[in-house]
Parts: sequence; structure tokens; C-alpha cells
Amino acid sequence: MRRLGEGPCISGLLARFLEDETLLDEIAGRSYRHVNHFDKIVLVDTGAQLGYRLTLHAWCPPYTEKELNDELIHDHRFSFWSTILTGRLVSQNFSRPEDADAPSAHPRVGFQQYRYSPEKQGVSTTSNFYEFIGETELEVTGDSIEEQGNAYHLKYHRIHRVVLPLESMTCTLVLRGPRERNFSNVYNTAYPSTDTTSGNVMFTREELTGKLNGILANVNGA
Repeated sequence: MRRLGEGPCISGLLARFLEDETLLDEIAGRSYRHVNHFDKIVLVDTGAQLGYRLTLHAWCPPYTEKELNDELIHDHRFSFWSTILTGRLVSQNFSRPEDADAPSAHPRVGFQQYRYSPEKQGVSTTSNFYEFIGETELEVTGDSIEEQGNAYHLKYHRIHRVVLPLESMTCTLVLRGPRERNFSNVYNTAYPSTDTTSGNVMFTREELTGKLNGILANVNGA
């Protein structure tokens, strides 16, 4: 992943996509603005539950005060490898207490827990279903920082949130492994204490072209 994310390699890959309108349409049809405030651009997708997926994740400031204060705490359905193409990725890390009554060296914070299950409904939209599980506590275990050029691996059960960048774009290249479960967990205090849904709208070819050109400019200027 580190080699794939090096300037000449990723620049050539993005330029190849931008030259092919058929590929742009395919990529746009599965790419969207994620609820966690980043552009999720799915470059390659095998379409199989046990397959792999190669995506770009781009966090592009400025953000509103509300977006900056969103908790966005989650784990994943799959483990993944990632390399930082531009900017720096700052994550706040959490864990589930093994014993709720035992003293801990880490501060504990109360959240509402939801089980997130994405279900595709059509070509242009995706319905995301959040099943309310109940109240829970998480331990705040500290921050991690990945600088431009770094690569790392994250297991599906690790709980974290990405801190939104304030000044410049942060963009990562992510290789998702086979799905290890059919849901992930989301933790916050903003959603209602009931089941809820949200929808995604896929990018148009024109929107995707603009976003890829912006990423390419940042990669080339890095």
C-alpha cells in the first residue's frame, strides 16, 4: 500500500481514471459523500462479500462548527490497509471496558450504541440502517497520528474517530479486506434512542471528475 500510494504511481492511476469516461461513470455510481464527512471514492470493487475494495477517502475543509463537533465514533465490518497520500490523519481511539465496575486508567464516556447495516436500494442511493442497541461506555485510550507517506493496518473491531482537518485536505488510499461481519457499531449522543436511517447520493461524473482533479493536484503538489 505504501508503494501504491507513492506520487508517480497514484498520480498515474488517477490520470488513467480521468481519461476514461466509462470508468468515471462506473466509479461515480458507487461513490458518495460519507455521513462521516469525507468523500468516499470507490476505485475498484469486486462486488463480493469476501472480495477486496480499493477506495480513496478525502477529508476536505472547511467544515462547519456542527460537523467539527460530530462524534463519528465507529468500528468496521472489515479490516483494512491504508496509506496517507496528502495531509496527516489524526484518530481518537476508544475501547470497550472489559469490566464496567473495575477502575480504569482511561477516562470513560457514555454513548448510545447503534448497529449499522448498509443496504443498497438502487443505483443512485444507499439506505443506511442504524439499529439502536442501548447505552454503553467507552474508554478514551488516546490519539494516533499518521503522517503523509505512512501506511498502517486497522483491524475491524478497533473503535476510533477521525479528527476532521482544519486547513488542508487529508486523503488516504484504503484497501479493504474481505467482510468479517455484516454490521459495524456506531457510538454517539446525537442520534435518537430509536432505530434510524440515512441516505447517500452517488456522485455524478462531473462531480467525481472535479474531486479526482482536486486530489491529483494535492498529490502532485505534496
